[in-house]
This record gives sequence, structure tokens and C-alpha cells, in this order.
Amino acid sequence: MHLVSAVTHQEGTVLAQVRVPDKTNEIKSVQPVLEHLPIEGAVVTGDAIFTQKHIARYIVEEKKADYLLTVKDNQPTLRKDIEDLGLGAFPPGA
Repeated sequence: MHLVSAVTHQEGTVLAQVRVPDKTNEIKSVQPVLEHLPIEGAVVTGDAIFTQKHIARYIVEEKKADYLLTVKDNQPTLRKDIEDLGLGAFPPGA
């Protein structure tokens, strides 16, 4: 069974989880797992598979939250856009 979960960082409490349908990936499970959670003003974190425009828009526009998503080299256009912003002065953990 493949699950996507919403978990608090400090306590490690599972707030919600949904099963990922067979023969698909986690992308379509993000909205259902966040749908009923009151996350306005929170920061949602996710790995690189969640780095999708529609997921970012859903988190910001619908849920009124912010996000921190991992970007990998398999998305060269996004990676280049970030580099062009000159954010090197603000590396993660700084």
C-alpha cells in the first residue's frame, strides 16, 4: 500500500493520509490529503515529486499556506529559473 500523509514536523503526528491509487504516483494525492486540514498560515513541505505548478497554486491560493519543496535536476527549467533569481545568498539552512 502506498500512502501520502500530512505529518507535523515537531510531534510527528499524522494529521491525514490517503492511499495513492494503483498505477499512479503521489501527485494526485496531495490535494485530497490537504483538503480538510486547516493549514492557513502554515508551511507545507514536500519532496521533489510535489514540485508542480498546480500543487503550489493549490497550497497558496486555496489553502492560504506557504510551501517549501525540494527541486532536483530533473526539472532543469525550474532549476534554471531559481538560479536566475540569484537566491544563492540564501541557501537552505542559512
